[in-house]
Amino acid sequence: MKVAVVGYGSIGRRHARNLTKLKHEVVPLDINNNLKFNVDCAFICTPTQFHVKQAIEYINHGIPVFIEKPLSHSLDELNLIKQAVQRNSVLTMVACNNRFHPSLLKAKNIAETGKVIFVRAEAGYYLPFWRQSDYKKSYSASKYGGIVLDDIHSVDYLCWMFGKVKELKVVCDKVSDLEIEKEDIAEITIMFECGVIASIHSDYLLKNYHKELKIYLPHETVSFKIQPTNLMYKKELEYFVKCIETKTMPMNNVEEACEILEKVLKGKEKGSCNCASKADVKTSARKSSKKD
Repeated sequence: MKVAVVGYGSIGRRHARNLTKLKHEVVPLDINNNLKFNVDCAFICTPTQFHVKQAIEYINHGIPVFIEKPLSHSLDELNLIKQAVQRNSVLTMVACNNRFHPSLLKAKNIAETGKVIFVRAEAGYYLPFWRQSDYKKSYSASKYGGIVLDDIHSVDYLCWMFGKVKELKVVCDKVSDLEIEKEDIAEITIMFECGVIASIHSDYLLKNYHKELKIYLPHETVSFKIQPTNLMYKKELEYFVKCIETKTMPMNNVEEACEILEKVLKGKEKGSCNCASKADVKTSARKSSKKD
């Protein structure tokens, strides 16, 4: 299979390596390259603000497309890509690598027992350690980033386990001196239609990598450490390729991913504080203190 990998940052290079190991032909395209359409499918791995525009171009050419998370930063863009998918009969998938993590596959088995009362997901890592080249130039630090969208993977895998969201609320803020335009810490609460309640903590602040899921059952609590592994990316890629070969619509296609992301964006819109304004207040307070 001939595969265009659009965007050659860390995740684009990872997908390219895994595709090559599986004997697929990779067409690497950097962010400034023109898109190429003489391919069997495309992986969109550019910064968030380019995802929808580039994905729609491939969708309009009838080419299956895999899009990295977050799908977009904008509700308006979600409407555009949903319309493109409706016009074209094309396979789409939005990244959901956590669904292929060995620990979370075990957690899903527990979720399916119907005995879960409450779950707590946590994910934190210091942004300069995470985006090692120069975190200030990463999409995470830009107006398109922030920890809520960066860690939408946690929302995604919980929806995969527990189904439709009944209600979702977001509380987030920028509390550190990191040079970023959006929030660096967040709490998300979800009520699922099945009755399970989940809470998610995400941050750019912890100096030691931390990712964990705790499942609360009537008589015990089960914890899962979620360590980084390339295995989940390989399994995700193999799954998408198989869907193309069998002409089967993948899970977490654009329609499903949009439904989840819309809940998060609307929740953030209602619950998030104005990080820029708060930063200005802190700056003014420091200046006032120096004058005193």
